[in-house]
Amino acid sequence: MKKLILFVSALASVAYAQKAPRIQSFQELVKAPKEGVHAIADEKILGVTLWSDDFANPANWTLDNSGQSGIEFGWNINSTNDGWWANSGIASTSGGNYAELVNGDAQAATQALNVVYTLTTAQPIDIAALGGSNQVSLQFQQYGARFNDLQEIQISTDGTTWVTVGDNLDKTVLSAAGGSAYANPDTKIINLATFLAANPSPIWVRFSWTTNYPGSATNPNVWITYGWYIDDVKIVTNPTNDLSVTSSYWGSVGLPYYQIPNEQVTEIGFAADVFNGGVNTQNNVKLNINANSGAWTGSSAPVSINSLDTAAIELTTFYTPPATPGAISISRSITADSTDDIPANNTMSNIDFTVTDFIYARDNGTPAGSTSNGTDGFEAGNLFDIFQDATLKAINVRMPSGASGATVGTEIFVKLYSVDATTGDFMFESESAPLTLVSANLGTNLVMELEPYVDVFAGTTYLAVIGSYTTGLRVSNAGKSEPQTSFFLDLADNTWYYTTNTPMVRMNFDPVLNVAEQTEISQAVVMPNPTTANATLRFDLQNSTDVEVVVTDVAGKIMQTNNYNQLTAGSQEITLASEQWAAGIYTVSITSNGHATTKKFVKR
Repeated sequence: MKKLILFVSALASVAYAQKAPRIQSFQELVKAPKEGVHAIADEKILGVTLWSDDFANPANWTLDNSGQSGIEFGWNINSTNDGWWANSGIASTSGGNYAELVNGDAQAATQALNVVYTLTTAQPIDIAALGGSNQVSLQFQQYGARFNDLQEIQISTDGTTWVTVGDNLDKTVLSAAGGSAYANPDTKIINLATFLAANPSPIWVRFSWTTNYPGSATNPNVWITYGWYIDDVKIVTNPTNDLSVTSSYWGSVGLPYYQIPNEQVTEIGFAADVFNGGVNTQNNVKLNINANSGAWTGSSAPVSINSLDTAAIELTTFYTPPATPGAISISRSITADSTDDIPANNTMSNIDFTVTDFIYARDNGTPAGSTSNGTDGFEAGNLFDIFQDATLKAINVRMPSGASGATVGTEIFVKLYSVDATTGDFMFESESAPLTLVSANLGTNLVMELEPYVDVFAGTTYLAVIGSYTTGLRVSNAGKSEPQTSFFLDLADNTWYYTTNTPMVRMNFDPVLNVAEQTEISQAVVMPNPTTANATLRFDLQNSTDVEVVVTDVAGKIMQTNNYNQLTAGSQEITLASEQWAAGIYTVSITSNGHATTKKFVKR
């Protein structure tokens, strides 16, 4: 069941928005060639080849290099690698000439700005005259890697108005933080049937390159490219029977969990969107689920999908894993009455997750890239649904090490928010003591205890985050999130954004965790945090004792001082007059018998 929690309809005092993907910096370039997988070319013949071009005759193509000259700018057609990064171009089936996109040498900072480079068929392709209909696909081989590129494939019926039919935004960004080059070669197939009339007019085909960040066009980093190589372009007839999975979903109430504590085990649903790109109607189409080699199986109700239609297929029965620790592996498949001509495009990868004793994780456990916020502080984390009442004791986080890792000496914290079911606001619940990073904290799963622990309740959604009020924090990402299920608070503008990366921020219900013993003071917390009015400082005293509370701003100016003689043991509450203070970050120090506890909070 795909039931995602959407917050944009409930904007109270907090703003939620999409955070634009981060622009890669020059320092994150992979300066030595990182070749893609060299694979035996798979032509994936769909049917009859109506038209093809292998760049043997460059005159078959028109190059528009946006006023730039020289082999190192724009498109060129030859059999020599002219770019700064790759070693030997594309390992295409035909060999010989190929088309190559270059935009200067990133290492020498010679890239051109404000350019759109296009490679277009010199003459239109008359599909109808070649014996075809709208049931055709564009197929080509490519190589390269994404950085800040926008690599698009377009068609036109008049040579003037262009329609984008595909791009490479599904490819990972290759940077020092991770990612990879394309397979060499990578065969790309784009079904054109939905873009063409039944009796199609002749079409031009175009490959277009520019920046993916036009709003930052003055930044030279957005014009860096590793290069884009094209060869063996074809128009081929579509297969008779061809189902393809365009998207798939799984999870509990729409959220996939890769580690599930046994006390939070609940029903898991499955769904997929399936496109019929073949000529024939496909009958008795089903989504099939197999958990742990047949320990549980299920199928969706059968449906028929007409040619060029998409069906949303969903299981109406749910899988509940055993509530005992262990690995779960789930295979998924699409079946129909007809034998699929291209089965590779309807396969789905296995889902592997673990039932644990106490760890609750949205990330898939494989670090790939990281989240940062330049010179500004931020918080980042994931939503978690609670299905059984429990006590949350800690939040586990992971930060990358190395040249692109978090900075040693950065002060970090974790926080827990609950989600107000009416407004969608994030309501502060608890946080950890601040931690100053040392090298041993990086590249490992770090346990940060909440002070105080939080009783979490079934039917409530919570947001667990890691954060820092200063620069230097990077959070490892592992996997992708549906929009509005992982979030990012930019402390520069105090706005919550959603992110489609999954930060490695996890809930930890370990029952043996104990807050470190302190001589007098424990369970200190400022609520609410952030605040727009007066805040409340809460803490526990183990014994009756003298206490001093001092609040300072980021410049060290004392904003409030309270001295108490022989406060009684037990819970204490002190009002902080923050409503009168300017927006910013404040530090609260609680001192007793020479021992101090500090907390930070934000005034908006």
